Amino acid sequence: MGNFQGYRGNYQGGGGKSDLNHGQNPPANVNIELYEGNDKNKIKIDLFDTQAENAAKRIIDERATKINQIRIFYNQFLVINEKINNSEESFRRQLPYIKMIKARAKYSKGRKNIGNYFENFLLKCIDEVNTLKDFKIICSFFEAVVAHATYYDKEQHN
Repeated sequence: MGNFQGYRGNYQGGGGKSDLNHGQNPPANVNIELYEGNDKNKIKIDLFDTQAENAAKRIIDERATKINQIRIFYNQFLVINEKINNSEESFRRQLPYIKMIKARAKYSKGRKNIGNYFENFLLKCIDEVNTLKDFKIICSFFEAVVAHATYYDKEQHN
């Protein structure tokens, strides 16, 4: 097998490892803890504060994702949240569309509209969603991240 140029970069054939990052930085480590240990009844105390602020700082510090892109993705969560309207049945119907946000994140990353950290932040957020409660918590977490990111983005431009 030889080398060929794909739509997103080079692939080395011949049994070797493919360059899944296409010469870009390795995936950024994103740690989000929604709950206190295994207790799904207790939201992690620092989720909307420290965790959200740290995520926002990393997104802004990377300087690869504009605040508008963050809001675009946050809006996708809000639109789905409106459709769900606290209904378990609606949540189950919308879950494939929630998971589709991962494809949109990868597409935006491929177009260089978002950075590594924000892409991996979105993928991690979606991976955390298994129940309606998880989705509601992730929506609130994302809201806090947007608020912190807006602050740090403005601070960076002063």
